Amino acid sequence: MNIPEKEFCVKTEVIYSLKSHGIPLSLLTFRDQISLQNVHSNCNKKLELILVDHHTLSNEDIALKSLVVTIIDHRPLDPTWLWPNNVLLNVETVGSCATLVARNVLQNNPDILDAQISSLLRGPILIDTYNMSDEAGRATATDVAILNTLEQLGGLTSDRTETFEKLMHAKTDINELTLEQLMIKDLKVTNGIPLVGFPLLVENFLMRENAEEVVEKFANERNCNVVVLIGQHVMKDRVSRDIVIYSTLCNQLANDIIQALAESIQPFFNLELIKKIEKEKFTLCLYRQGNVKVTRKQILPIVQKTALLHRNKNT
Repeated sequence: MNIPEKEFCVKTEVIYSLKSHGIPLSLLTFRDQISLQNVHSNCNKKLELILVDHHTLSNEDIALKSLVVTIIDHRPLDPTWLWPNNVLLNVETVGSCATLVARNVLQNNPDILDAQISSLLRGPILIDTYNMSDEAGRATATDVAILNTLEQLGGLTSDRTETFEKLMHAKTDINELTLEQLMIKDLKVTNGIPLVGFPLLVENFLMRENAEEVVEKFANERNCNVVVLIGQHVMKDRVSRDIVIYSTLCNQLANDIIQALAESIQPFFNLELIKKIEKEKFTLCLYRQGNVKVTRKQILPIVQKTALLHRNKNT
């Protein structure tokens, strides 16, 4: 797992999925339990890395770039990240990265797809596509085809909706998580800007005691002037979404991001300003997102591009 062991508790749906498939959590290796640099430095070993569900490296991992041999991702490529021709790019806009992983297995090693592995891959596809919901608009023809193939090869007969609801219950079961843990449960970073995903609406998160202070502390610890908070609420096949832009005062980058999201046509967010919270040191702007088909996958490139333009303008 590409996270420290102490953060694993926030991956509630992953824990549920592994346990329900009879996989002991003790088999997992976490990022803080192994030094990839040390493995690479060992002359008796050859280290090759495959990036899954992301295609950029953090500052801490930049030295590992030459070891990357394959990238499997379902997000648009970051134009500021150029990979050499010898890196195999399996990048395609689909609803779930697990779809691309499953297709890769089907093409290269289909014999390993037993019931357990097929089911493990099926789960995140259902989660990411909201059970192939038309309203969510996440599923592509590729997702549909791969899901059908997994169910056929794995002999999976359990009801999709039942499986989806159990996974969503685990994903949204945040009763045991602190506010700080919720901030890192589903975190992506682009050009130094955190995009925090919540399994509930941000509006409801901010109603919790000390939530605003937790967001401020999160930003201060990461030396960030802007944080994008992305919320969602799923009730059966009904999806609601909202977005909050946290920023320090008089922050032009935050204004640029808000403008870029509000004026975006492809995709069109249909944003409605619900509330603006102004404190001594920061501002929170809460928007209801009318177009629920737009997800963080589409938000990230806009934030990425806006941050890059802002940086270039001020250098």
